[in-house]
Amino acid sequence: MRGERLKSSVEAALFMANKPVSIERLSKMFKTEPEKIKELIEEFKREFEKPEHGVHVIETSKGYQIRVKPEFASSVRRLTPYRDLGRGLLRVLALVAYKQPITQAEIVKVIGNRTYEYVKRLEERGLIKTMKHSRTKALIATKEFANYFGLENPEDAKKFFEDLNKEDDSVETEQ
Repeated sequence: MRGERLKSSVEAALFMANKPVSIERLSKMFKTEPEKIKELIEEFKREFEKPEHGVHVIETSKGYQIRVKPEFASSVRRLTPYRDLGRGLLRVLALVAYKQPITQAEIVKVIGNRTYEYVKRLEERGLIKTMKHSRTKALIATKEFANYFGLENPEDAKKFFEDLNKEDDSVETEQ
């Protein structure tokens, strides 16, 4: 793949991915050297820093992804209700974000035994962190959680879920 076609393809991959993509994976996908992929990603970062862009490139421990800039997230949030996370996962995330730190045992009382599966999946995705807490685990939201929802940091999550709940309530009363 050459020049502009490669650049467009990498941009499309970073935009479409529902989770960060590693340089190695992009390199294999587009049959090009990792250094060239890294160069293109750095170019995107510089380009998307400009105020006329509503997206930016985020970097996590697992790779790169194109996301909406935090200052635009609340105005476009209704367009994508986080379809890659099911209702159960979102319920656990909401509890963690709103009451963090919260124990897994507290969430089990609210949601039931499926909590264990949800916590495992959320931890695998890097959205929450678990720590041993007596005979259970304490759960907190991570920086990846903040990135996923377009927040500056995990502590902004409580307000995010309050706003989301208000939006959902207003949509239900409109219908």
